[in-house]
Amino acid sequence: MITGREPLVLVAAAGFGLLVGSFLNVCIWRLPRGLSLVAPRSSCPACERVLDWWELVPVLSYIALGGRCKTCRARISPVYPLVEVCNALAYVAALWSWGWSPGALSVAVLGSFLIVSGVTDARHQLIPDAVTLPGIVVGLVLSSLNPGVGLVNALLGLAAGGGFLLIVAMVTSGGMGGGDIKLAAMMGAFLGWKGLVIALLSGFVVGAVVAVGLMLAGAKKRRDLMPFGPFLALGGLIASFFGQAVVSWYLGAFWN
Repeated sequence: MITGREPLVLVAAAGFGLLVGSFLNVCIWRLPRGLSLVAPRSSCPACERVLDWWELVPVLSYIALGGRCKTCRARISPVYPLVEVCNALAYVAALWSWGWSPGALSVAVLGSFLIVSGVTDARHQLIPDAVTLPGIVVGLVLSSLNPGVGLVNALLGLAAGGGFLLIVAMVTSGGMGGGDIKLAAMMGAFLGWKGLVIALLSGFVVGAVVAVGLMLAGAKKRRDLMPFGPFLALGGLIASFFGQAVVSWYLGAFWN
């Protein structure tokens, strides 16, 4: 029986994750600009030369080119290979943790949605509806197939995520954007309400620590706006892989 931890299986998962990660880079570049995801072919943002097929090979093409366009020598952002590697790691970790199961598929798909949302918000202060709205539907479908979550739990997570951040946005007069609200709702659809609580707490804690650190370093002022999407996305990843362990520890430590 194949468990999902066999070396060849994990290598295949990593390769597939890299390929999907390359497509995620297309989403990150094109969605905020309102461009099609299928046409035209990918090109250098600086000189607009259409890229050769081998320049689209995940990670390896970046290394072969030395991080620069072969024609105009413009620097290629290291975010591109980082997105590909992170997506591959998420796929491998999901397969390693849950084997061939709806839970592994749900975590892998959520990871890809979160990577696009977090990076896009960090770069453009925008979380595209083209990611979160389909993501809500996909999350509900996958959760209904995942015994670890279930449809009712997913619906509660969806309502709790969107509702809580909507209240925060109203109380703070715009401290949260509509994209953050939809992202939290999407996370709830994948994680259920318990996982969502862990995701939100993790996101708020990490965001607060980073914000305080930037202010102490003089890089940010108290009233400067910071995109919250990257911290929400990170919280979602933490909840995906460690949420059940955190819930079990909490229940055992305080409600035993």
